[in-house]
Amino acid sequence: MREQLTWRPKVHFDRESGVVVVHLGPFRTREVPMERIRRIEAGNRDNLAADTVFLFFHVDGEAVLAVSELDSGFAAMVTVMREYFPGIEGWEGAVPPVRFQLTSVELWKRPGIDEPLSAPLA
Repeated sequence: MREQLTWRPKVHFDRESGVVVVHLGPFRTREVPMERIRRIEAGNRDNLAADTVFLFFHVDGEAVLAVSELDSGFAAMVTVMREYFPGIEGWEGAVPPVRFQLTSVELWKRPGIDEPLSAPLA
């Protein structure tokens, strides 16, 4: 019964519309069109039990979208998205060989994007 009362985020990539869809809760969904994704990186978070790897989608004009490897549908999403974002399948490289060491690995970047996400301060 406890499993029925807890929410586990669900994620998938809708090929028809080209949108990453994340169901964050029973009444919260976020959709990110693939043409607005400017960079994808993988990073980890340590807890006492194990490392958890996240994919971070940097989106034009929006907050970063973080998706956990523990989210339902994660593996299937990566399998589909590697066709559109080559390199995303290397997400497991974000797991460091040393415990409690944080890492960040850039997996994909939109070609021609070298400028910072925000304008420099004057």
